[in-house]
Amino acid sequence: MKTLLSKFCEEFDGVVRPLVQPLTQAADTLNHVSDRVTLRSVLPTVLDVRHHLGVLADKVAEQQAYVLIFGPLKSGKSTLMNAISAAYVSEVTTLPAYPCMVYVSHSEQVGLTLTRYNGEQETFQDMDSMRTLMEWAHSELAERLREVEARGESFDPRVHCPTAIRRVDVKLPARHLQSSSAALVDTPGLYSRMKFGYDRMTREFRNTASCAIFVVKTDNLFLEQVFDEFGELLKLFSRVFLVVNVDSAKRDLQPGGDLGPSLECKNPDRIITAFENLTMTAPLKQAADEGRLRIYPVDLLKAASARLRGLDDDDDLIDEPGRRDLETFHRFLDDLTDYLNSTDYLVSFLGDSIRQAWGLIDEARGAIEGDAVAAVGRQVTELESEKVVCEGLEHAIARLSARPWDDLFGPLGDDLSSIAGGRTEKLRDQTSYDLVASLDAWFESDGSFRDLLVQHMQPLLAKSRRDLVETAAGVLRTVASTETAGAQLDAEITRDLAALDLVLGRLGKACLDDLDPTQGLVEAKLALTPETVPVRKGFFDYLFFRSQATMRRRVFGAAEDQGIARQVKARKLGEPGRDALQDLLEDAFDTFFDAALEHLSSRVLKLYVAALRKSIKNELRKAHDNTSLRKASVERRLAELVEVSHAFERLAGAVKRATTGLADLSNRYGETDPELLDQPIEAVEGLLAASDAATDGDEEVDETEALRGSRLTRAFDDDGRVRLTVSEGGERTPDGDDTLLGENGADGSDEPAG
Repeated sequence: MKTLLSKFCEEFDGVVRPLVQPLTQAADTLNHVSDRVTLRSVLPTVLDVRHHLGVLADKVAEQQAYVLIFGPLKSGKSTLMNAISAAYVSEVTTLPAYPCMVYVSHSEQVGLTLTRYNGEQETFQDMDSMRTLMEWAHSELAERLREVEARGESFDPRVHCPTAIRRVDVKLPARHLQSSSAALVDTPGLYSRMKFGYDRMTREFRNTASCAIFVVKTDNLFLEQVFDEFGELLKLFSRVFLVVNVDSAKRDLQPGGDLGPSLECKNPDRIITAFENLTMTAPLKQAADEGRLRIYPVDLLKAASARLRGLDDDDDLIDEPGRRDLETFHRFLDDLTDYLNSTDYLVSFLGDSIRQAWGLIDEARGAIEGDAVAAVGRQVTELESEKVVCEGLEHAIARLSARPWDDLFGPLGDDLSSIAGGRTEKLRDQTSYDLVASLDAWFESDGSFRDLLVQHMQPLLAKSRRDLVETAAGVLRTVASTETAGAQLDAEITRDLAALDLVLGRLGKACLDDLDPTQGLVEAKLALTPETVPVRKGFFDYLFFRSQATMRRRVFGAAEDQGIARQVKARKLGEPGRDALQDLLEDAFDTFFDAALEHLSSRVLKLYVAALRKSIKNELRKAHDNTSLRKASVERRLAELVEVSHAFERLAGAVKRATTGLADLSNRYGETDPELLDQPIEAVEGLLAASDAATDGDEEVDETEALRGSRLTRAFDDDGRVRLTVSEGGERTPDGDDTLLGENGADGSDEPAG
């Protein structure tokens, strides 16, 4: 049999919990994006909403009562937890030193789970393993905190240390927690250096019906610093219980010099009265007058000891001060139970759950509609365009690599011969002129034939060779430096080269700078002999029948290095010999010129084209590698952002569905009569049907008349699930087991609610 509240919890869970998975997917996607600069502002929000939404869903599904415990370090919080649960749960005492929330609830088996700000979770089987990890994590967090403080920034673990531990869930055998289905929430000790984000850590409890317990020792009760942030607790929680931890073993000096019981031991109520009259601030006084703040002086050590041993208030094993502490503690538990069993709490439970869900959905929607997510869409469009560009470059590289580059430079040889030929004709004419002048100078000297070749012709030949090479190379350099480097390019090649930013002229010039035009060119030497030079015969030459060979030896010498007087040259060689020498020298120069020009116009061109082809191939290979890397990076980034986009699209759909579902819940449960919450759903529907019928018949029906005098009680079944039960005539359901919140099922069945 379902109650109206259990039906609401089921429907609420069906609306809210489906949001957790798309939020988790969105967070995981953002966590794996390589560059999260743009999305840095979104991830903390998604993680926060997912965390708080999960907590809210679990809380409503289990109708669980959270009891938050605050207080300075070493104030007795863990001892209070032992006393409330009547089980030794203070094994977690070292954990609150780390700035996180610690949730303690019942389980037959010990279960320890750490949840980090980035959403990652770790599970441990024993406390020692978890404590070791937390000690290491504590040192890491402290170091990171110092670094951020040194930069003058406000530390936010979601941004500066996402691996910091956000929450610790401790499940262990604690029967009283099982029967009450309550969860004790231990908070970090106030005033520690590493306390940050209290407002964020307690966010899931803000403006809810959950209550807070503030523990303080009597020694600190009158310190203003202790209550600096107490006002915030009054704003966050609808009910705050102030437990003053009394040290009943404390001794004071007596007038006679003896040590006797202190005032807080003999009469702790006087300590509370002094606090209320002398130290309590106006907000605390107002809260106390309104009943939102209640104060309980109790020796927590004694109360916890008695509770763990199962002793009652009237047990003979308890002394009078101990009995008084246990009675005060039971009064505190009764007040806490009454509040959590109250109609106000139950109504607030429903309304606050809806209000919190609206706030979290709005935050999720804000993240979806924020600038960062919109920027993802723009980046996807840009990356898709860039991918198309990369693919175009790949096609251009493939086409250029397949081109027959040697054929494209075929006409260049003819062009070079034509251009160089015209320029070398001028060199021929100048060389002929210089040759005649040098020959004239030799005839006017007493130099030998070797002198003619070495001192006159050889320098002239070297100069001509140098001028020829420079002229031909200059022509080639001019052509190579053009945009096409001398190649015949069609429109497609030109576009492909432009797309790759490849300028052939730049490559051609670089190739020529590394190319030696004289490579393979014959040396500038004249291999001439006097055999073909005619020598005049005189009278005696004819008389003695001297041959031309004999005459040439007499004139030039056997080694051709014999000096020849200018008179001898004029008499023996004359104009015929001069003309013959000139013809021989010009023929030798022409042969050299033709060979050199052929070398420069064919061989050097081949070397140039080969070097340029190799350079183009290298450039295309580099372009291919760069394009492949660029495309891979674009595809990787695009895949990441597309996944982010899809994740947020799925989240947007889930938010839309949750908005519709929550609006329906708000309309149907927003003004629920508190007296109907624990009634069987069939009875509620019957009342509503009767109301509708009466309205049709113009009759007024009081829907709560049948429930008048009933009292709502919060209790739990054998499975530890919460139930609401109604007892007629205002009689309270018995709680003989002295549990925190009651024990009977609300609907009389074993079926879990929600």
